[in-house]
Amino acid sequence: MIRITVPASTSNLGPGFDALGLALSLNLTVDIEPTGEPFGSFVFEGEGSAELRDASHSNLIFDTMRMIAEREQAAVQPGRIRVNNEIPLARGLGSSGAAIIAGISAFEVLSGVTLSLNTILAYASEIEGHSDNVSAALLGSFVVSCMAAHGKVFAARIEWPSEIKAVVVIPDFMLRTHDARAAIPATVPHQDAVFNVQRASMMVAAVALKRRDLIRESMKDRLHQPYRQGLGPGLIDVLALMDEADDSLSKLKGFLGLALSGSGPTILALASSEFEDIGSEISAVFERNGVTSRSMVLSIEPQGRLIENI
Repeated sequence: MIRITVPASTSNLGPGFDALGLALSLNLTVDIEPTGEPFGSFVFEGEGSAELRDASHSNLIFDTMRMIAEREQAAVQPGRIRVNNEIPLARGLGSSGAAIIAGISAFEVLSGVTLSLNTILAYASEIEGHSDNVSAALLGSFVVSCMAAHGKVFAARIEWPSEIKAVVVIPDFMLRTHDARAAIPATVPHQDAVFNVQRASMMVAAVALKRRDLIRESMKDRLHQPYRQGLGPGLIDVLALMDEADDSLSKLKGFLGLALSGSGPTILALASSEFEDIGSEISAVFERNGVTSRSMVLSIEPQGRLIENI
């Protein structure tokens, strides 16, 4: 039996649109047992298992595995596959990125072909359409990435300060990435582009230098959040907490900043302490807007994709 473990991820971190990714301590686990029988059906357990079992929904793990086999012109041996998922679907926590990395990994397991990290990143980014979530899921920790010409992906992993954790608050509604991307205009004002370049660059420096004092300003954004905040109830009020110096959230010393997790609707807050209180404050804003939510305190996952015998 071979086990593939792929972490969840958050992306953007405010201004780092399609560039910054962070691996989180929620996992997609795929157990594979090679067998001489015809290829069996997948077994799904955990988050979103009912939806994943629905035949009307595509199986991204299987579709990815099949696509890579065709590209690599390699035969895939039959096997039994059991999927256990901890990552909420369509909530901005990298569920599709994890599934893509898992699918590529399943291809490697069942074909005997070992792909380079560069090849995996190129395939995964092509399927996902951007490189931030898949690079964090593959490499772990904090990853800065970009897509270059001819499908090449450049990715740099930076060790994340262990004392800073992620508080994720997940409202009880979905937001599909396709819809969230459709809300962003084709062009933005020059001053907004400059605003984001400055803060995304500062975010990388804040992590590399372990400068907590730089994080709050570094998580401000004008490129995508202003256009997405109207896509779900409560998002406008939650994101406004970043600009309210005297609100109860800002008075919590452990609070470092917040943003949409990926395309949303999950809210990601970075914090060094008072994690539960921070989650409660954000959930209270959703509640005032008639939305139930749940919060989790997650460590940053230093280990990316892992393949092991069990």
